[in-house]
Amino acid sequence: MKIVTVVGIRASGKTALIEALVRELSARGKKVGTVKTVFCPTFHMDKPGSNTFRHTRAGAGLVTVRAEGETTLLFPRRLKPSEVYENYRGFDWVLAEGDYELPAARIVTAHREEDALERLTPLTVAFSGRLADSRRELEGLKVYHYERDISALCDLLEEKTEDTADLRKLDESLNGEDLKLSRAFCAVGCRGHLEKKQGVRVTVDGVPFALSPEQEETLRLWAGKPGTEPT
Repeated sequence: MKIVTVVGIRASGKTALIEALVRELSARGKKVGTVKTVFCPTFHMDKPGSNTFRHTRAGAGLVTVRAEGETTLLFPRRLKPSEVYENYRGFDWVLAEGDYELPAARIVTAHREEDALERLTPLTVAFSGRLADSRRELEGLKVYHYERDISALCDLLEEKTEDTADLRKLDESLNGEDLKLSRAFCAVGCRGHLEKKQGVRVTVDGVPFALSPEQEETLRLWAGKPGTEPT
């Protein structure tokens, strides 16, 4: 399994690049999977009051939703990378969107040169995103357009990316300034939860976070006082 992570500022082209890579690699006969990492403190797949939420609250260690069009597994905790990627055994490629901690080959998408350089690490193999409209190279690395250069980018990844045999190495997180940057950006830059008036706020490592109404209700349920204001 070869793993590549795509990181970058909001709306810089991460998802568009992931889509293009999936299509190109699949056309080459490769089996491709993806992993999306979300740092937003208010994001939650499950919702308070749902049946699955009630299952988890009762103590279930794993909840599975089996529907006609998909099957979803809900773990009531944050899995280690090795646990996540164990599910991708047999895949040729896994593309990770937004994971700043993963020790894997990195593509940085950006609008501007300064945004790209803030996320540059020794693991960076290429740049992409809207930056490709104005630059062809940056810091000795090529800048690839997600449409016209996608074949060349996949050729580069084939050359530069090694197979990950021991998944335990993925748990050796990269904790650097770019990781702090990504989380801080979410805290101050989200246009969804921070523009709404929130009744509950928490602080993590000195960084304030606003909670969504769903997160607030979760805290109240955990406190055993649904519908009351937390103290």
